[in-house]
Amino acid sequence: MLFILATLFASQVYYYFFFNTFYIAYSLFQAGMVAESYSNEISILIFNHTEVAFAFFTPVFILMFFTKYLKSSPWSFKKGSLAFILFLVLFGGTLLGVNLSKRDDAVYAALVYHSDVIDSINYLGVVTSLNVDVTRIVREGFGLKNAIRIPEVIDEEEPEIPNPIFIYNKLDIPFETLIANETNPTLKTMHEYYYSQNPSKQNAKTGLYKGYNLIYITAETFTRWSVRQDITPTLYKLVNEGYFFTNFYNPLYTVSTSDAEYMGFTSMLPKSGVWSLKESSKNDMGFVLGHQLKDMGYSTYAFHDNDYKYYRRDLSHPNLGYTYMGVGNGLTDTGEWPQSDYDMMKETIPMFINDDQFHVYYMTVSGHSYWYWGSNAQSKKNRDLVSDLPYDFYVKGYLASQIELDKAMAYLLDELEKAGKLDKTLIVMSGDHYPYNMGMEYITSMNEGVKIELEFDLYRSPLIIYNPNIKPETITKSISSLDLLPTINNLLGIPYDSRILMGTDIFSNTVPLVIFKDHSFITSAGKYNAKTKEFIYNDGFVENQGYVDHMIEVVNAKFYYSQKFLENDYYKIISNSLTR
Repeated sequence: MLFILATLFASQVYYYFFFNTFYIAYSLFQAGMVAESYSNEISILIFNHTEVAFAFFTPVFILMFFTKYLKSSPWSFKKGSLAFILFLVLFGGTLLGVNLSKRDDAVYAALVYHSDVIDSINYLGVVTSLNVDVTRIVREGFGLKNAIRIPEVIDEEEPEIPNPIFIYNKLDIPFETLIANETNPTLKTMHEYYYSQNPSKQNAKTGLYKGYNLIYITAETFTRWSVRQDITPTLYKLVNEGYFFTNFYNPLYTVSTSDAEYMGFTSMLPKSGVWSLKESSKNDMGFVLGHQLKDMGYSTYAFHDNDYKYYRRDLSHPNLGYTYMGVGNGLTDTGEWPQSDYDMMKETIPMFINDDQFHVYYMTVSGHSYWYWGSNAQSKKNRDLVSDLPYDFYVKGYLASQIELDKAMAYLLDELEKAGKLDKTLIVMSGDHYPYNMGMEYITSMNEGVKIELEFDLYRSPLIIYNPNIKPETITKSISSLDLLPTINNLLGIPYDSRILMGTDIFSNTVPLVIFKDHSFITSAGKYNAKTKEFIYNDGFVENQGYVDHMIEVVNAKFYYSQKFLENDYYKIISNSLTR
């Protein structure tokens, strides 16, 4: 038992060092896949932090050695009774304390709702948190409901405008009929919630790139520090010569890269405790870009230059409407780690470049950690190009890996131009997360010595929306990965219903809202830190607790209805209602 506990605690610490979060019980069932894909990184991690293994396993070996010298006293009814009474007192006291707590108390929330694994472990400890997590999985497996915050339906009423001339982004979803006929209380509440949301208005950017090809990229650890005119000139060009976004955020969620992809694909917040993108493979995903553009006659491909099964993309990506290829089911395994994004472009572009219309999704990998010269093939390959930079070797290794992404993007632009397709292609690219395997001292050095604010600014990142004919424009609105799907829909003129998405079109006049996994958020008025329960107002805004409380409810509702959307295959319900 002590060995099992030591393994549990040590593995959580190592996982945190690697992913900057703790693992969930769901991930235990995927442990073999993680170990196989990251065996080299795991070895480096253990070697660099042998103190963790020493701290947790030394007591195990001491106990094993001295067990033969220990004498146990015989059991007696009196001892057993005292132990049982002590158990009842401790257990009963815990239950009493939890139930007497305020419902917004952090410990109560962690135990009852278990919405964030870091908060859960911080407040409950590793063993109790895992126990709660497993219990919730088992209950769902038997079709039992878990406790969850059910927020009030937020009715966002707009003032009436005489003779309105606006066109709204909405479909003819018969919400009134759905509400009237629904017998399932959860689904009825969902219908009411989505019906109550105001659709976004179409705008000057609506359909501006209608009929264009779309290349959409999620780039591994692509950050604002990746963008340098001296070593990554193509990334610099793409960021600065298209629409320039000063406040784009890609918040880190529990399943890191996979959750970032999920938010970009679906404009939904990921469900805590599962791999949301993998779980979506069981659902009808007809309203995502892959299916929408395929239905419009586009060829649709998705490529990833790593193990094609990792995060079970082999299940999720075909269900998103793509012909999907990764290493192991079509793309060449070069034997490098990480593999080259440039090589992936060379191999895949001929597959679609001559199609009349195409939509291609790329998930890159060249920027993956760790960034040591000896273990990272892309860092080593581009080492000479960063040798003169005034940074520690580890920072240079990271920047060298980003050069491979830059080469890939330069090659992509060249091939599109040669084929006469560049002028009619829209390129959208964002990162998956900041380089969390890099210590803050390294990130600070890349940030010109300016210390990064950890709750919000750490997640601020570039967003690329590029076409060579775009007139440069700066957008200061606070936006996030959730806003990508509605924004692309709007730019390409794809009909969609903005009411059933959690993000909004970046170019609309909707109120900005960036949501983080601990329920912190950013609006035009300021920033709310859910841990400290403090709202920091921007200049020019007057304190208004009613506004803050309202926005907390809005955020809670988005988490709740995102989870229910995934659990109830809501796209299928919507699709069926539109075809009746």
